[in-house]
Amino acid sequence: MSATDKSKKHKLTVFLIKEGYAEPKDFLKFNEFKVVEVKTDGGKLGQLIYKGGFQSTPSWVSIFQHVQGFDAATIKNQSSKGLFVLKLDGRWFCFTFGYARHLIDEHAYERNFGLIVTLNLGDPLAIKSIDKTNISHISLHSKEQATRDIELASFEFDNDIDLLRSATAKATTADGEEQETLSGRDSVTIHTKVSIDVFWDVAKRLYTAFADTKYKERYPWLEKIREERDKDVTEKLDQELARRILDNDFQKLWLAIPEVVSWEEIEGFAFKHKEEQPDKSGPVFYQDLDIHEWVTVTKISKDLSATQLKNKNIFIYWQDGRPVSHWSVYRCLNAEIDLDQKKFILNDGDWYHIEANYVTEVDQFYKSIPDSKVALPPHGLKKEPEYLEAVAAASSDFALMDRKLVMIGGRRSSVEFCDLYSKNKEIIHVKKYGGSSVLSHLFSQALVSGDCFLHEAEFREDVNKLLPHEFKFADTVAQPQPKDFEICIAVMSKEKGALELPFFSKVSFKHAVKALHNLGYIVTKLKIER
Repeated sequence: MSATDKSKKHKLTVFLIKEGYAEPKDFLKFNEFKVVEVKTDGGKLGQLIYKGGFQSTPSWVSIFQHVQGFDAATIKNQSSKGLFVLKLDGRWFCFTFGYARHLIDEHAYERNFGLIVTLNLGDPLAIKSIDKTNISHISLHSKEQATRDIELASFEFDNDIDLLRSATAKATTADGEEQETLSGRDSVTIHTKVSIDVFWDVAKRLYTAFADTKYKERYPWLEKIREERDKDVTEKLDQELARRILDNDFQKLWLAIPEVVSWEEIEGFAFKHKEEQPDKSGPVFYQDLDIHEWVTVTKISKDLSATQLKNKNIFIYWQDGRPVSHWSVYRCLNAEIDLDQKKFILNDGDWYHIEANYVTEVDQFYKSIPDSKVALPPHGLKKEPEYLEAVAAASSDFALMDRKLVMIGGRRSSVEFCDLYSKNKEIIHVKKYGGSSVLSHLFSQALVSGDCFLHEAEFREDVNKLLPHEFKFADTVAQPQPKDFEICIAVMSKEKGALELPFFSKVSFKHAVKALHNLGYIVTKLKIER
């Protein structure tokens, strides 16, 4: 961007306001702020909205507040807030300074504006850092920073299971121009030379970049899955979610535990919290989460909202008497909803927009994996460890390997070889049905175990020590032939019909199975009936 040589470099943070807002007061909260009209030779440019004199006490002051002679009242931080707003082609741009972004209505600005602009204007070979979310573990957000300019593919980024949240890149430049750095998610931050005269040019360039579709050609996977953070859209989705619950419309709507748990440590789940007292009945325990049971037990008002679902809890009671834990009902809800001809997934408390073609691709892959011919009995009401013990005790065809950990990674971590191992060389991994994070743990274990078994003689030797005599490998030194083994991924489910998984679980399943196929294994899936 051009600027006079006298211009100083500043960091500009810019938001693009959605269409339909006529005046700044429609999307800003700036009572008691000063408003100044900014003009140039060409006429009115925009409005500067600002306020100074915000004072706060630094947190470290509290450490010394009782020290004799220390005058805490004199220790203050002082800050200011400012926004510069201008209108270009019918759209408002907000340049924020200080902590002024909080003055903007969260419904008003374009989500992912900064990310799209950064990917379009940034040099594909000069990415500095990325923020990502792994959909196998939705709670896992990570940041990667490069020590030199590299392309996105050089980061540890798997476009099947990672979502790009934000990026920092150096802008492409013409000969003789000074290179700028851009960083963005919802807003875009640019480190560039700035004067009053360049604001219009900055807005014009950013708006053009936002409209450009070049990023889709560079990164075609970006639109497959993305977190839906447009408040107007998520409010509509929450309203549809509440309507379905009130109408008992539970097709593609269910409850599942959102975290990996040790089932043997859980006494039960409860939909109402009651203190256990000798003279009073305690809580009613359930061994799994079922949305039909929850609706029957819970008093649901006719004006049910997402806020109410977030405030209602499901309680976890523990065998060892530790304090009761809880998850919000909203976090335990899983849903697939079509809205305005788009598909959305609710997973672990967040909504995601899924490209229709990608849904088809994932579903077709999942259906292509054959069902296992391994014969396992119904699980009834048994918990996972109890069920596995019963299977091994009832049949001499299976060896119990549940919770028998084998060291890996230079003995810095450990993994189960499997849960059950059969005399037919079936490596069976079992997990009780749960949310995406729970099932992703199952798939990850199958992949890590399968890779170690194939490539590490020490791992095979350690597994052999844990196997009963009649199941031991004849040779742990020679690399096994993976085609001789079947890796069976089994899920204990209470639902009738074929085994159905949450969409994100299918994505993780696809990722793990493709990797196991590449190693040469036969992979099957199995539903263990109730």
